[in-house]
Amino acid sequence: MTIHRQHTLLAVALIVALLAQTAQARTIRDFFASEPGNIFALLPSSTRLDLLDYYDSGQIVEAQNNLGNGTSLISVGDTLLAMNTSESKTLQMRLLTRPGKRDTVIAVIETVKAPVADSRITFYDTQWRPLPDTRYFKAPGIDDFFLRSTPRHKRQELTQTLPFALIELQFDGKDRLTARHGLKEFLTKEEFSKFRPYMVDSLVYEVDGNKIKPVKQ
Repeated sequence: MTIHRQHTLLAVALIVALLAQTAQARTIRDFFASEPGNIFALLPSSTRLDLLDYYDSGQIVEAQNNLGNGTSLISVGDTLLAMNTSESKTLQMRLLTRPGKRDTVIAVIETVKAPVADSRITFYDTQWRPLPDTRYFKAPGIDDFFLRSTPRHKRQELTQTLPFALIELQFDGKDRLTARHGLKEFLTKEEFSKFRPYMVDSLVYEVDGNKIKPVKQ
């Protein structure tokens, strides 16, 4: 092998290594700006970049999306971004990564408050292709909030009275995700009094690499 070819192969290897390092170093703001419009269909990339510029200058401003709703960034870090997308809707984006691995996952929580908060969580790869939710997180149902000591017949009796369950999910910025049910706000005081002795108000999960796992309580 000639010296010229050795130098060429070395240069190629260095370029590949630099590209890989750059890809791994991308922050949540990079993915926020580059999202192709499946999540931010009403918020063009140019408007998202403006919001980041204002945030970096210490200003929290409202930008109008394509429907005229006010949108503003609440907080932006390396791995977590939170924003209001309208008066009744919030959104969080969180990077889930495993040290030394290249299988970064983007978790997106959209919460609608109408008036009781209800969330949906979705997962994407770094090319914004949807991923199976259950591979990374098992979202809780209302059954998960019942105390283990609750008799099965009592649990069934109570859940049968619910038309649907409203559950809010929120990253708290400390590698934790908290799930809260909205029964206290959704039900009357008398109705909720039947549930209260048998339930916890919230469930806590921890971010472990690119997965979100329940914390034993």
